Amino acid sequence: MEPPYQAASILMKVNTLQGKKMVETGLQSGDFSLSQSWPSCLPPPASLETLQQKVAGVQRELADFKKEALKAIHFLEDAFGRMNGALAQQEEQAARVKRRLREEEDRGVVRNKVLTFLLPREKQLREHCQRLEHLLLARSRPGPGAARKGQAD
Repeated sequence: MEPPYQAASILMKVNTLQGKKMVETGLQSGDFSLSQSWPSCLPPPASLETLQQKVAGVQRELADFKKEALKAIHFLEDAFGRMNGALAQQEEQAARVKRRLREEEDRGVVRNKVLTFLLPREKQLREHCQRLEHLLLARSRPGPGAARKGQAD
């Protein structure tokens, strides 16, 4: 027999090998009932009543813990839902911004094409206007021969 161990305030003897086997087989089979040899390890009836009360208290605490855990889970689910909603809004906004940027880029490409087409034409028009201006000025100025003819008359 192994030495007695203190479990809460109840002194009891524990057969660890038998308990280990029970837990292992119970975990595998799903059966957590006590084996036939366990009654010899149980405390006297007065201690059993105290133990039952403590077990009931632990079960209440477990139930309270489950309630609190469920509250926390629901809170986290709500927060997750709100975060997903905010994320969806951010994604929509990012998509709108990207679309506007693409539109602006497209407009910029069109502007560049128009400028690329128009700038050389503007240069040609300026040069042509200067030539026409020189021609017009040359015709409107009286030449050296024109002044002599006017003097002879």
